[in-house]
Amino acid sequence: MQTVEAIYQGGVFKPLQDVQLAENERVVLTLKTSRNEEALAWFKRMAEAQDRYVAEHGFLPDSTPDIAEDRMRDV
Repeated sequence: MQTVEAIYQGGVFKPLQDVQLAENERVVLTLKTSRNEEALAWFKRMAEAQDRYVAEHGFLPDSTPDIAEDRMRDV
């Protein structure tokens, strides 16, 4: 068993570090929220990075179709 910090964004859990899992491997998550200054600072840095990306490229890539396809695969 491993502990992995992640953020929940746009309906998806995003790990904050590399994980040793096979692609499409199912896992069981036990959630413990963390609201600390380090996490808030990280969110701010990510928002700033998104703003820089949009300024340079004009848009943010949208992974919604990929997520929808993944969720429909097991239906």
